[in-house]
Amino acid sequence: MDVFAEALVEPVFRGATMQKLMRMTERVGRNTAAVLITGETGTGKELIARAIHRHSLRCCKPWVDINCATLPEHLVESELFGYEKGAFSGADSRKEGLFELAHKGTLFLDEIGEINPKLQVKLLRVLDGAPYYRLGGNTKVAVDVRVIAATNQDPETAVSEGRFRSDLYHRLAQFHLHVPPLRDRREDVLPIAEYYLRLHGPDQRLAPDAVAALEAHSWPGNVRELRNIVLKAATLCDSQEIHVADLELVAAAPVCSVDDAPAGRQLDEVERDTILVTLA
Repeated sequence: MDVFAEALVEPVFRGATMQKLMRMTERVGRNTAAVLITGETGTGKELIARAIHRHSLRCCKPWVDINCATLPEHLVESELFGYEKGAFSGADSRKEGLFELAHKGTLFLDEIGEINPKLQVKLLRVLDGAPYYRLGGNTKVAVDVRVIAATNQDPETAVSEGRFRSDLYHRLAQFHLHVPPLRDRREDVLPIAEYYLRLHGPDQRLAPDAVAALEAHSWPGNVRELRNIVLKAATLCDSQEIHVADLELVAAAPVCSVDDAPAGRQLDEVERDTILVTLA
């Protein structure tokens, strides 16, 4: 198993903030309305989305997800809605879109703030229950899908700046859940760190000085950064006890917003170092 690539299967937490959020996922799960999840990168928005699906009547039906920020803009529409043979160069056969694959289940749209205005209009119509056409097609497709969307942006700011449609925002945010950053729930740092330490091996432990340093760190990369630092320390440490010197924590500038550029650069550096250790 590649522990560096291993993500949490479900949220690990101790504090009251996450306890309340998880209770909300149960109640929201029993509903059928769309959900918008906000929070900084690395906070675990997909875990919350999966928890909602798990508590829903659709739990035994398909779970389908897409990160809208990882695909070129022109490919997002074909991935979501599918295409017919000959719809564009390279379309050698018909392909069902993710909406069709998620029929009767849940479609998770991660980083929905990245989709273009034209696609926002089409998505809004589908959310309102209208059938759609595959790219290059002339046959209407109707689906029954619950949509859960997530973004690391402030959606209200995106609406006010004209980057995101107000009607789509309100359609998605029938339930709006916010996942707080790790620095605002420091009581969860140690349980998460110990989870990844157990994943690496049962014999290692965190020394008191390491625990204090982890709990004091600002975590601009949130859970993802914590995972990488703990697993890197566990891999390189020669003893069973991990001390603060083994953690290679880097002092971070204050995080002012969810898409703060310096924080993003620091997280990239941490993940790059982790990859180099894994390949070594």
